[in-house]
Amino acid sequence: MTELSAIKTALDDIAARLDRLEASQAMPSKQQFQHPSLEKFAIAEAIADEVFAAQGKEKACTFEPNDKPCDHCSMCSSRGF
Repeated sequence: MTELSAIKTALDDIAARLDRLEASQAMPSKQQFQHPSLEKFAIAEAIADEVFAAQGKEKACTFEPNDKPCDHCSMCSSRGF
C-alpha cells in the first residue's frame, strides 16, 4: 500500500507542477493567431448575414406567385411597371 500511495503522491506533485507551468504560460487570444486567409470567411459570413437580414424587407414580386421576394429581374421595368 505504501508504494501505491507514494506513486499517487508523486503523480499529484507532477500534476501540480504541470498546472503551475500551464498557468505561467499566458496564451494569447485566438485573434492574434488567426491566419489572414481566414478573413475571407469572416467577410463572407458578414455578407450572408446582411443578405438574410434584408430578406424580410424585400418587396414581393408582382409576377411570381406565393409572395416571393423581388430578385430584381427587371421584368417590371421591361413591362413598364
